[in-house]
Formats: sequence, C-alpha cells, structure tokens
Amino acid sequence: MSFSEDRFREHLKQVVKSQSKDSERPLTLSELKELAESMGVSDSEWQELMQKAEVSLNTGLQHLKVQNYTDAIASAEEATALNPYIKDGNAILAQSYYKLGIVDQDDELFYKAEQYARMELKNDPLDSIALNVLSAIEQIRKEGKYSKKLIKTIAMVAGGLVLIFVLLYTCSSNDNSTESQFTNQSDISSNSNLKQLRSNAKKLEATYIQAIETRNERALELVGKINDRSLKKDFSTAITQFDFDNIKRSEQEYRLILSEVKANINIDDNMRIVLEGSDNRINVAKKRYVEAVALYNNLLDQSDQSTSLKPIKQR
Repeated sequence: MSFSEDRFREHLKQVVKSQSKDSERPLTLSELKELAESMGVSDSEWQELMQKAEVSLNTGLQHLKVQNYTDAIASAEEATALNPYIKDGNAILAQSYYKLGIVDQDDELFYKAEQYARMELKNDPLDSIALNVLSAIEQIRKEGKYSKKLIKTIAMVAGGLVLIFVLLYTCSSNDNSTESQFTNQSDISSNSNLKQLRSNAKKLEATYIQAIETRNERALELVGKINDRSLKKDFSTAITQFDFDNIKRSEQEYRLILSEVKANINIDDNMRIVLEGSDNRINVAKKRYVEAVALYNNLLDQSDQSTSLKPIKQR
C-alpha cells in the first residue's frame, strides 16, 4: 500500500478515542472512510483494510471457540484497530476478556469485558453477546465474588502480620505457660495452612496434567495425515506413551517430533488454532502449578515445627 497502515490505524484509534469522550455524535464508518480518503487512501486500499479486519475477527472468533482467549483478544483488537465499527468486534473482545477473567479470576479483566460490552451496545443495543456478558458480570457482583489474586494478596499480607505478631508476642512474653499455649495454637494454624497449600498444589497439578492430555488427544488427529511410516510411529508414540512423571523430557520429545510433522504435512488453520490454544492453556496451568509447588515447599522448608508433610517433587 502507498500509505502507512500503522499510521492509519493509530489515527483511527485517536479519532475514535477522542470522539467517544468529546463528541455527542461519533463519526460513522462512512465518515471515517472519507477521512481515510483525505489521507490518500484509495477505495481499493480501503476495501482491503476492511477485508483484513474481517479475516482478523474471524481468526479471533476461532481462537475464542477453542478457549484460546489471549490470542482471541489479540486478533479481535487487530480487527477493531482497522475497523472500529466491525460487527461483533467489541462483542468478541467483551466475551474473550470475560472468559479470561473467569480463568484468571482477575477483576481487571471483568472491567475490560464490561467496557467492550458497553461499546458494542452503542453500535447494536440488542447485541446478545454484549448483554449476556454484562448480565454475567452483574451476577458476579451480586454474589460478592472477588478476584482470587486479590484474596491471595490479602491473605498473604494478613498471614505476614499474624506471623510478626506471633514472633513479637513470643519474644516479649514472660509467661511460659501462655507462651507455650500460643505457640501451639500457631503451630496448629501453620500446619493447617500447609495442608491447604499442598491440597491446592495437587489440584493445580491435576489441571496441568489434564491440559496436556486434552492437547495430546487433539494432536492424535494429525497421525492419520502423516504418510511417512517412521514419523507416524514416532509421533504416535510420543503422544500415547507420554511420561507424566517426567513432563519436561516428554514435552521436549513431543515438540521435537511435532516440528518434523509440521514440516511434512499441511496443518489447516482450525487445527493450528486448536494446538496453539492448547499450548497456551498448558503454559498457564504449568505456571500456576509451579508457583503453587514453590510456595508450599518454601513455607514447609521455613517451618520449624514437626510435621508429617513432605515436599512436593515438581513433575
């Protein structure tokens, strides 16, 4: 194209942003087209931009269908950057942010979902996706649900304050019987917290394994498309004999053979999106699992009380 597409996108963003705040009547798509033409954009170039927006939005929708929310957001934002008024653009962003908020339990994502839903309703007051997102978020608020991230932060701060209080109390107390009683209560509470952390780590381990199993089931669909008998056997073995006691090594073997498969067969866009979405969910699950195991093991190591609990060996 003869014009700067990046410059045009940024210009559109600024126009839409300013008009949403300062103008009673936002510019229509036709008016935006006239604006683009004044910048030297030809009619064919404008149509090409609109087509690219449709392709990006469709890609985002495919990502959304396979629960690949991060990439769904990226693709939908690509579409709305080209065409701020593309049908269902903001609705898909609203749904993607809402779904990601459910997964991450992040209130900020719910806030973004609400923003995009309201933007969609400005274009289409009866949009069912946007209405459903707003209804779901409102229900979450009514039920008084809070972000797990916020709860975890509050719990950690509160736990730290309690620990400081315990230490100060223990050091300053001259009453041996009272000190012993308080310490025993603290030990019981500490042991209970460790059990809860261990249980949480095990649950996240199960989620991590399930994400891999789901990915492997979908990857098996590629086996029938491989003509090379040796490659077909190796890829099938890497999936069916995946060693969950040594995930790191098994993942390395799987990805190495998958790269050979990709070089030998054509993988359609739908399968590519499915595999990418599965890998993203595996990475998210792994991150949470690793963090949970590290937290439990560190607190267990720092605990000076006798306990039957053992460290968790990371898979």
